[in-house]
Amino acid sequence: MMHAANYKTLTTSRGFVYSYYKGVPSQESLDDLEPNDPPLPPLLFLHGFPTSSRVWRHQVEYFNSRGFFVLVPDLLGFGGTSKPLDVDAYRSSLICRDIIEILDAEQLPQAIAIGHGLGSKTVSRLANFHSERFLAFAFLSVPYCAPKPVSSMDFTIWATKKMCGYELCGHTLFYSEDDASSLIESKLDSFFSAQFPADPKMWVTQVAPIGALRAWLERDDRTTIASYITSEDIDVWRSVFSREGIAPSLCYHKAIVTGVNADDDRSIHPEQYPINKPVFFGAANHDYISRAVLGIATVKYHCKNATVREFHDGHWLPMSSPAEVNAALFSWIMDVV
Repeated sequence: MMHAANYKTLTTSRGFVYSYYKGVPSQESLDDLEPNDPPLPPLLFLHGFPTSSRVWRHQVEYFNSRGFFVLVPDLLGFGGTSKPLDVDAYRSSLICRDIIEILDAEQLPQAIAIGHGLGSKTVSRLANFHSERFLAFAFLSVPYCAPKPVSSMDFTIWATKKMCGYELCGHTLFYSEDDASSLIESKLDSFFSAQFPADPKMWVTQVAPIGALRAWLERDDRTTIASYITSEDIDVWRSVFSREGIAPSLCYHKAIVTGVNADDDRSIHPEQYPINKPVFFGAANHDYISRAVLGIATVKYHCKNATVREFHDGHWLPMSSPAEVNAALFSWIMDVV
């Protein structure tokens, strides 16, 4: 359980309030550690779209009980954190600075960063901008994303369709459209069922192709939601979007489509592209947007000290396969330590 009492807030230097979960291990779990072993590293978990820190609840319980200190922010635009509507506020370099300020506030000189979905993009830029603050980096479902100072959505759509046989980024284009937020907010049940389907392969026809997700929502289509998503999960995320809207979180996608991300990436020197520190990539073999085969190739090319594990599940690995994911992460972390 991620108890509300364990959430803290921090106002960053640019004036945004971040809500984050601080998980301090119990004395009992610390007593179970071997006295001569090296100290366990703090773990920083970063979620993706359209969720919140809650997506990591299984990992928080697992690692806290084994003596790890964990930090789990609601990223900008999500959960209890500020929700600006200026796309420029979502530049990766600025969000990374916010995250570093949280580490500073908690007096953590170093940590291991673990990302999922869009959170993997933030972990990627932490590796580029602030490598000295981290011992290692882990990516679930979405791999390390190398900087793209010259980026074209048209080319990305063409190239990925050529490799996979269908468009992979249609949903990103939709999220960047002016009326996307109002359509999603008016069809939240349809939206959540498309995000968390029991059959992940429906993304091939109903989410990934250009125009598919818009058509799904306009028809108010529904499908069975995966069993690992609880009614409380949906209620929590629905409450945030109903109260404060989904437009802020869509800014991450607008930053991709409008070139804000590419402009931000121009400040990264090519020597910072490779990751030399230990990397873990958990590939989801049934993620039909972030395809495992492409992710594995990307990680092996850019990350020379990489551990790759394949999971026979869809995109939402932290929730759908917690036992397998936790065990694999724990084994890798203990090797890193």
